[in-house]
Amino acid sequence: MTSKEQVHPGFFRSVGRFLSAARAVTANILFLVVIVVLLVLVFSGEDRVAVPDGAALVLNLDAPILEEAPRPEPLELLFSGQDSARPIEMRDLMHALERAAEDDRIRALVLDLHRFPGAAPATLNSLGKALGEFRASGKPLIVVADNLTQSQYFLASFADQLYLNPMGQVLLTGLALQPTFFASGLEKLKVNVNVFRAGEYKSAVEPFLRDDMSSEARENAQQLINEIWHSIRAQVAGNRGMSPEMLDTLIEEQPQRLRSTRGDLALLALETGLVDELLSRDAGRDRLIQIVGRDQAGETFRQIGHRDYLRDALVTAASRKKKDARIGVIVAEGTILGGEQPRGAAVGEPTVRMIRKARQDDGVRAIVLRVNSPGGSAFTSELIRRELELAQVAGKPVVVSMGSVAASGGYWVSATADRIFAEQDTITGSIGVYGLLPTFERSLASLGVYSDGVGTHTLAGAGNPMQPLNPALADILEQRVAQANRQFMELVARGRDMDLADVEALAEGRVWSGLAAHELGLVDELGGLASAISQAAALAGLERWDVDYLEEPPSTRDLILERMLNSYAGRSLMGNAPRGPWQGLSRMSRLLGEPILNLDRLLEADQLQALCTACTIR
Repeated sequence: MTSKEQVHPGFFRSVGRFLSAARAVTANILFLVVIVVLLVLVFSGEDRVAVPDGAALVLNLDAPILEEAPRPEPLELLFSGQDSARPIEMRDLMHALERAAEDDRIRALVLDLHRFPGAAPATLNSLGKALGEFRASGKPLIVVADNLTQSQYFLASFADQLYLNPMGQVLLTGLALQPTFFASGLEKLKVNVNVFRAGEYKSAVEPFLRDDMSSEARENAQQLINEIWHSIRAQVAGNRGMSPEMLDTLIEEQPQRLRSTRGDLALLALETGLVDELLSRDAGRDRLIQIVGRDQAGETFRQIGHRDYLRDALVTAASRKKKDARIGVIVAEGTILGGEQPRGAAVGEPTVRMIRKARQDDGVRAIVLRVNSPGGSAFTSELIRRELELAQVAGKPVVVSMGSVAASGGYWVSATADRIFAEQDTITGSIGVYGLLPTFERSLASLGVYSDGVGTHTLAGAGNPMQPLNPALADILEQRVAQANRQFMELVARGRDMDLADVEALAEGRVWSGLAAHELGLVDELGGLASAISQAAALAGLERWDVDYLEEPPSTRDLILERMLNSYAGRSLMGNAPRGPWQGLSRMSRLLGEPILNLDRLLEADQLQALCTACTIR
């Protein structure tokens, strides 16, 4: 090839640069197109979902029920891809039921419990009351079930018509409170757990000190579950038209009675009046079709899921003019921890900021704090309580509404409110403080690892987990715990207008049902969130008001994710609940993991704990 025929090297570089630029431009254009399409798909769909005339509202309880649901993370959304990955907020259920009772388009309510994972007694009681109020509208409540656990059956018992699959079962067991204990395991690992507590009933640290319940904790726990079971059995028995004693007898005599039906639990449920009729899935579907008619496709009964129904409600609410006066509702859901905490997962600095914002907002005339927390950091609990007190000083009434649990730190934040409301099955009290500091010198010594050194003062190096607990530090921690516990009781005495001696007699870490707490003066009224809101309005002198759930605004990313979640279709009513060998393993991991997670929370630096770790009833 001659020199004239050779192509200059710069030519290839120019072509390469052109191709690279073209590729980058094309990729950017495609990326923008994908983003635009995604946004169009998310935001351009119909906001209002058509509610069929004469339809059944399907309350699909396919996820845990919380006062406030955590916002979804992108990976969680990616891998779950289903609506059930996100917990259901109690206020959504309440709103759907209240609206449906007055909605002429809704002819009946169908309660879908196939995937309901259960809930705490107070949560069940609150939802049960709402179901009862819906029934008072004259519209039927229907349950078609395959199998019913005790939690599921509590809600199903409110139904006008309760149908069970002939191959199904109803298994009632009563209540249990069964903490997991680690003392022997920690001893084998040669871990020293140093505990500083106030109150002989403060059982939160027992799992790390013992292999069983102390007599004081056992006495308190037995009293608690007996009171809550008395409430549950009275409600279920009343719903099914039997005596409470008969329900106890059915539970105790299940093995003997089952022999008469040759092991057929479904037949036993029918014969004992626990269900109204045995129907297969297809027969149950036909029965629902008879009540509300067929859908447009002619495949099943005419229906709308509660999530779609709530979308319709949101559009209606958005078009309504807001009132000038508002009751600000702030939700405290989860363990109380220091610092920034995600929405619905734990309580921390964001709660303090929201209370302050409500105090400074002239449109918010009163504050309702909805507490669903076993407590946690005593320091953060006091930050929240103090912010509420500043709102009271500013002339805004503060009312606390207790959910399933408002114990220890959950009671601390409530103590000085103007009024405290609780459900009769709320777990509350646990007035007491403790500190916990493990050391690992024996564990490390067994591996041939030791710690030694020098210091300028007695306390120098105190808190080193590789050495035995410094006696001077132990003395300081004991005094701190005693002081914080004394402060806790003084707050309760001042807030509930009680003598300090009376508070001391009720404290020592004991837990109470909401009913018992009301009788003892720790709670002012028995009632749910609606009652607390009405009381707040009355204290503020309001005749007309709007309810405003106050929370920190989500990011644009969170808004898109929530819109995507809300756009997913609900699951089929007659779908199968997840089953299989992994269920037992999953339950075991929860039983072991929760106490370990609590221990991790207890080890927050410089934090005394007001936490009830034995408040989970199964």
